[in-house]
Amino acid sequence: MKSKILSVIICFCSVQFTMAHTIDLPVELKNSTVSVIVSDVETGEIILEHQSEQSATPASITKLITTATALELLGPDFRFTTLIAHDGTLVNGILKGNLYIIGSGDPTLGSTYFNEEKCLSNWAKNLQNMGITEIQGDIIADASLFDKEPLPVRWTWEDIGNYYAAGVYGLSVFDNTTHITLRSKNIGSKPEIIEVKPAYVDLKLENCVEVTSIKFDSTYLYGIPYDQHRVLRGAMPAHREKFVVKGDIPNPPLYLVQQLKRELTQRHITVKGSATDQITSIESRTTLFTHHSPKLSEICRVINFFSNNNYAEHLFKQLSLQRNPLATNKEAQEVILNFWRSKGIDTQPLLLNDGSGLSPMNTFSAKFLNAILSYMIRSSNSQTFIETIPRAGVEGTVKNFLKNPAISTYVRAKSGSMTGVQTYAGYIHKPDNIYSFCIIINHYNGSRMQLRKTIETWLLPILK
Repeated sequence: MKSKILSVIICFCSVQFTMAHTIDLPVELKNSTVSVIVSDVETGEIILEHQSEQSATPASITKLITTATALELLGPDFRFTTLIAHDGTLVNGILKGNLYIIGSGDPTLGSTYFNEEKCLSNWAKNLQNMGITEIQGDIIADASLFDKEPLPVRWTWEDIGNYYAAGVYGLSVFDNTTHITLRSKNIGSKPEIIEVKPAYVDLKLENCVEVTSIKFDSTYLYGIPYDQHRVLRGAMPAHREKFVVKGDIPNPPLYLVQQLKRELTQRHITVKGSATDQITSIESRTTLFTHHSPKLSEICRVINFFSNNNYAEHLFKQLSLQRNPLATNKEAQEVILNFWRSKGIDTQPLLLNDGSGLSPMNTFSAKFLNAILSYMIRSSNSQTFIETIPRAGVEGTVKNFLKNPAISTYVRAKSGSMTGVQTYAGYIHKPDNIYSFCIIINHYNGSRMQLRKTIETWLLPILK
């Protein structure tokens, strides 16, 4: 009899222990998909949990998988290289042959994030300093290290053509982004396109934007890679002198060499051939100089601080070169899956279609990403990885999350959001404990601001 009573007490205590690690969902989340876990990275003890094995759409916290894998496989000091080479002879300042720009998928060429806007001008200056006065052949963009599919196949049409869904190429430049400035007058009129940057980018713009009474940006671009045609749709506020809409560059490799040719001409270097992205022959090439990107650790910081899709997708595709000579999205997926399997992490919950999280078809569970976060604490790249994640309430995309200074100093987090999706993942670093956490919510009913407050109430008891 005593043993039966003891069994009941043990069972009851076990239930109470489990209940202490769950959360009560508010009414607005009763019909939502909610996957939550917080755990002690040292002991593995689960501090908070709700359906942590439930897979859901993760949005931009997918970038934590991409950056963690890249740091582990490539190392924090990895740099992309771009070769400036020729296939002829260089005699008395005359290059008898073609000039090649050979890419390796560097997303930072000309990037505003690293103040590289004068990158092509500097290349032209280097060639001038080498004494080159004439190039008798073509200037050729060699982007062949990456395949000819710049976009993940499961990105949606409403995103494609916008800057945050720019294509991924073996040669990219200026963040693969155009800035289209509009001027609006009265409600009901059409806005005027007054400027397009960068200069000389080849766009054929069809303006279908309406000027309305709205006070926010509701203007979008639609178009596909390698095609100059772009359609501007949506609405914009009235009486705006300058209203900037950002889109993609349709063919970055071609635009890069076209712009380099202009820079060379400005320096009085004659180019007799054309600027082209067509490689007609594979002759032996002589490297004139090499351009190096910033370190991978710095690139990962931009990805996670600013949720930079373009950087993330270039890095994602770069990972595929670990097992294939041609960079493809399919191979990148396999590299990531195989790597985490080799570390003993169950990858069954992971369906990965891109490296940024823009695809709504990506899914994984909170438990899966939390396992990666826990692993990274024990990695030799631990500190580097942590520093790529912004401090909550202070910077990056989590500047408005956990804004209480007494609390936010403990938290580094990556956020993710798209229609009907809100996610957070990262670390709570208290003096005596380090916790990893992942929160994925889909199909919520209510405002995003209220949802954020709800999530904060789940974390506050841990932070105090």
